[in-house]
Amino acid sequence: MRNCFQVVKSLNNSSDHILAFGGNFSTKADSHLVCIQDTQGNNENTYTTHAINIHNRPRKVTGASFIVFNGALKSSSGLVAKSSIVEDGLMIQIPPEHMVQIRENLRTMKNHTIQCGCVNVASDETINIVWGENDTNFNLGVQSSIDNQSLTAVPSIRVHNGKDYTCNSGNRLIRWTEVFILQSGNDSGRGTDVDFSKLAESISRATCQALVKYLDLLLSNNFYKIGIRTNLHVENVSYSAGSNGTKLPPIYMKSLDNELIPVLHKITSNNLGDSSVVLELVFRILNV
Repeated sequence: MRNCFQVVKSLNNSSDHILAFGGNFSTKADSHLVCIQDTQGNNENTYTTHAINIHNRPRKVTGASFIVFNGALKSSSGLVAKSSIVEDGLMIQIPPEHMVQIRENLRTMKNHTIQCGCVNVASDETINIVWGENDTNFNLGVQSSIDNQSLTAVPSIRVHNGKDYTCNSGNRLIRWTEVFILQSGNDSGRGTDVDFSKLAESISRATCQALVKYLDLLLSNNFYKIGIRTNLHVENVSYSAGSNGTKLPPIYMKSLDNELIPVLHKITSNNLGDSSVVLELVFRILNV
């Protein structure tokens, strides 16, 4: 585990009994699980799992595309935990009470150990969940639309189910696509109770309501991609908005002031306590 924000997102979006994480390519792995479809036989729904590795190099570390924790293992199974390879990933079956412990340790960024095998028998298989150093090898070369500030290694969350806002003419829409977490409200960077998705959703709604009536004008000025950076603290509530590395003109800022500032004050008074959070949301204007 390396990116606490993605882990917290998975915890917030998962069910009580299933917790899944997608894997990234690891330069430390010398082999990787792959799932191959049988296209030569009569049944194209048949898949087999293989491990591919670097030629003439011993296999020491094998990467997986995903890992799933299934908290529905029954006590009648006689097992404390069970691991199995599924396609190109790994499934860990554990009792419900063990799932609760895993969730608590992940949320507080603590390491966790799972012993697999039969009850009251020495385990010959151990699964360790270990937090490594913060992963900074992402968002390489990305810059802010507001002022071209570098967003390299800044954690971000892609938005896949956001609401589109369409202008009255029906030929343009504004869509929230991503949020960057520049400051998380926790100086240590290890664990947080702030739900960034919910905070950003409120900011996104206000931003879209403020700008939806100006979509044609924004496009005519080549403002296709817009950034909104918010500073959220009880003693400092502010925001900046821009596109193509420059601030938005006053006509848009006035509308943003009316819609966005009340929302930002409400967020800081109700959700953050003494935390200081800086989020940058990315919006795109698209033709319908």
